[in-house]
Amino acid sequence: CRAVLDVAAVPRPREAAMGDWLTCFPGFAMLTADAPGAPPLAAGPAEGAVCGELSTGEGVGLRWPDGDITEAVTSTVTGMGPA
Repeated sequence: CRAVLDVAAVPRPREAAMGDWLTCFPGFAMLTADAPGAPPLAAGPAEGAVCGELSTGEGVGLRWPDGDITEAVTSTVTGMGPA
């Protein structure tokens, strides 16, 4: 499946600029999926939030506050097959 992340909705510390936050852990993120309206999963010391959507297709898009989408990954991400 394809993921589109709303960049402005990604949780971050108040003190961190979004660009700094997105690049301080290169190559690492944890995304979970659940039914619409479900409560966030327990995240321990981390924070969970609704920050995007899944759709048909493959890859990952980054949706910016102006609505533009940057294709960050254009093929499969995990190679684990269809969701």
